[in-house]
Amino acid sequence: MARTGILSLVSLLLLALIAPLAAAQLQIYTGSDKYKYQGCFNETNDIANTAHERALSGGASRVLQGNMTVPLCLSFCGSGADKEYTYAGLEYSRLYQRTKQLTGACLSECWCAQRISGLSVKFDDSECNLPCDGNQGMVCGGALKLSVYKLSAGARLAAATTSWGTVLAAALATYVML
Repeated sequence: MARTGILSLVSLLLLALIAPLAAAQLQIYTGSDKYKYQGCFNETNDIANTAHERALSGGASRVLQGNMTVPLCLSFCGSGADKEYTYAGLEYSRLYQRTKQLTGACLSECWCAQRISGLSVKFDDSECNLPCDGNQGMVCGGALKLSVYKLSAGARLAAATTSWGTVLAAALATYVML
């Protein structure tokens, strides 16, 4: 019995030493060519009198169980079928508690929107402290916290230039054929 108590105490001490090291290894993905990291923001759907509106609403969302990473989310939000979304955000799943208890799985959610709710405020980056389920070394938000990325002005300009370039090239080709 005493030996079991000592082993349990040693296990707890080791866990106390290792847990902060594991958390310290999580990296914030700073962004891509299109999106830049804006910070850690709170989710708004639990705030009273908001009709459960999310911080990033009116856009698209995606959950890829076991596979979500920041680059996948940014790619999803930046290549929508009909538009590029201004904001992309990842948060640890609202289903986390239930799925972890049932399957051991953890889910990261990706949200895309043209705006971020005015009720969502920036928190210290340490509040976004949970790993992506597709890359355990990368931060994917936190409990009711979003790691938020914003489409850079340069990416919008490049997309607009490409679109107009395509239109002008097609118009020129049509004119030459006449």
